[in-house]
Amino acid sequence: MAITETRDTSVIESVERIRAADPEDMLGRIKELPKQIRDAWAIATKASIPPAYGDVRSIIVAGMGGSAIGGDLAAALLEGELKVPMTVHRDYGLPGYVGRDSLVIASSYSGNTEETLSAFEEARRRGAKVLALTTGGKLAELARASGYPVVTFSYKARPRATLGYSLGLVLGALFRMGFVRDLSADIEVALKDLSRIEERVHEGGRTNDAKKLAQELFGRIMVAYGAGVMGVMARRVKGQWNENAKNWSAFDIMSELNHNAVVGFPHPPIAREALTVLLLRSDRDNPRHKIRFEVTRELLDRAQIEHRTLQFAGQNLLSEVLQMVLFTDYVSFYLALLNGADPSPNDSIDYLKDRLAKGS
Repeated sequence: MAITETRDTSVIESVERIRAADPEDMLGRIKELPKQIRDAWAIATKASIPPAYGDVRSIIVAGMGGSAIGGDLAAALLEGELKVPMTVHRDYGLPGYVGRDSLVIASSYSGNTEETLSAFEEARRRGAKVLALTTGGKLAELARASGYPVVTFSYKARPRATLGYSLGLVLGALFRMGFVRDLSADIEVALKDLSRIEERVHEGGRTNDAKKLAQELFGRIMVAYGAGVMGVMARRVKGQWNENAKNWSAFDIMSELNHNAVVGFPHPPIAREALTVLLLRSDRDNPRHKIRFEVTRELLDRAQIEHRTLQFAGQNLLSEVLQMVLFTDYVSFYLALLNGADPSPNDSIDYLKDRLAKGS
């Protein structure tokens, strides 16, 4: 039996209603993505990091949630440039291959994320080169006590609303250590493109693509699909739907999803009423991926599953990524308000942390 939700769109129709429903000003943090990127790049490229840190055989970013996704995006954006493998570790401890010839970038907004602290301790035990990216907390304290370089920033926000820092700091640190070329020009070009997106999503705009998409996705489970760097974006979008909109969501990555997920499209029948697939596309998608996306759309149509395509033209891949970040963050924000939710608090995560602290 179909379940329908009552949609009160008035909550996103006026600037006054929007601001009243957003007491912690999540929208303000979303808007500051360009500022975050600029600040992070400036901080990291001036950081004091030993020259020996550039002589490693592997790079591991240890982090969780919003502190990890910046590492994912950096690795995907720089895949064709980096001469050593770069991976993101979202867990306790570290992979067995990490040792003295590894660089571990411990990234934690609060500095108190227990999985990241566990990875830090393991990196220290194995003699790896360690760089801490944080606002402070135990991570900064432990790193300084061990003589490791610490890159700090000050920005009051929920960790998921600091992507500009988690991405910009990693990019800047990689340049500072000599792993990649100077990305300053790329960043400026990308931010120039990004400024044009604001007109399409600003809360006071007469026509608003982000509000329109939020209304289309209200009451539905969104599944994000992407390839390459947009595969990383699919993970990011899924997380923003969860944390901002307090909404069920999932993600999958091309081409892997063509080897399994497509077979499951027809069943159960309730999927037709519950799901909408967002296809996150790039002008720079692999030519074979472009064909795969078209066939995947045909298969979704055959299964009568709703789908939408999101794509932004940019002068470089970073531009496309940042435009996708800004646009989908706005959509998740407007969807939160349609859901009757405050986009900022993470009550379920707070509850989980409290239970973990009690050990039961």
